[in-house]
Amino acid sequence: MKSILFLISALFFVSCATLKQPEFVSYEGVKMGKIDVKQVSFTLSLKLKNPNSYALKVKKTELSLSIDAGKIGTITLDKQVKLPRKKETIVDLPLRVSLEKGALLRMMTFNLQDSIKLNLDGDVRGGISIFSKKVPISFTKTISPKVLNPFKLLD
Repeated sequence: MKSILFLISALFFVSCATLKQPEFVSYEGVKMGKIDVKQVSFTLSLKLKNPNSYALKVKKTELSLSIDAGKIGTITLDKQVKLPRKKETIVDLPLRVSLEKGALLRMMTFNLQDSIKLNLDGDVRGGISIFSKKVPISFTKTISPKVLNPFKLLD
């Protein structure tokens, strides 16, 4: 019985090694939450595609956030998110940014720029059921800060 359990566990962990990372499809918007000197909370809507033949769960995680080579703070995903198998899904990510000292003032100046370089670094933990795997993330993208402005007027 122990050898069968060991064999099943070994096969499962080998299959986890072929885990494909979800793909970013599009940015769907942002809803602002609480903003103060020490933290900013918001919900980011993204369209993601899970290429795996099983549903994935992205667990609570923390990433380092920097803009234009200056550290802004730590971004935290506070709740687990589920991605259905072999499907594109719009996912709402409840995020909280714990700000470095003086970061809020620096963030106010970004709206005056034409573009900013956004960097996310850290490990994201995800997996199937109780089995999870850490995936290192190093994401860099140049964006217009006007896209992130939740206070802009709609035409």
